[in-house]
Amino acid sequence: MTPVLELLSLSKSYWESETEHRVLHNLTATIQKGECIVLLGRSGSGKSTLLNLIAGIDFPSAGEVNINGISLTQLSEEDRTLLRRRYIGFIFQFFNLIPTLTVEENLLLPLELNGRNNPTEHAHAQSLLQEVGLLERAHSFPDELSGGEQQRVAIARALVHDPLLVLADEPTGNLDLETGRRVLALLDRLTKQQGKTLIMVTHSPEVVGQADRILRLRPEGLVAEELPQ
Repeated sequence: MTPVLELLSLSKSYWESETEHRVLHNLTATIQKGECIVLLGRSGSGKSTLLNLIAGIDFPSAGEVNINGISLTQLSEEDRTLLRRRYIGFIFQFFNLIPTLTVEENLLLPLELNGRNNPTEHAHAQSLLQEVGLLERAHSFPDELSGGEQQRVAIARALVHDPLLVLADEPTGNLDLETGRRVLALLDRLTKQQGKTLIMVTHSPEVVGQADRILRLRPEGLVAEELPQ
């Protein structure tokens, strides 16, 4: 079976004047369909950088990122954008819903970008809104929702186009503790229910305990693989 994601000797450095800052170094990992992977590491260790490399938003200094057997380093910027739209769903700390679109319109956007704007897909979007408990808020705007409700919409939006891979960057970082727990429980249930591969940056002990594997980024840019306790 082709892995959903392969990281092959992946490195990333930034230059400031004549000084090189190494963020990731020679990182190798293979992630299979349906796995839940948690990325841990102190601030500045490269967790968000790694998510950007996986998504093809950023480009590695060395090494390769393969998604479903496709090497991102071999694609043009346009083709990386198309692959990202098709294969990846994103969940961010600050929700990133478009404020001028309703809940339903935000949810339909990934389908429209993938040319899947039809009644069957709309019905699927409606069922996802039902799953996250927000069907009655379909015509509300994001600023009319609480933080927890906005993040539930963001989870539905990340899953609506049936991606191979869901990337979540501190999805509860802007929520209070109890709301965060409910959002994480919903994310865990829906991704497992749909058999999605989830890679998440989080400090939540509950999520770390539920992960299949932990990748801990070290200060020297390397990665150590751990099993949850």
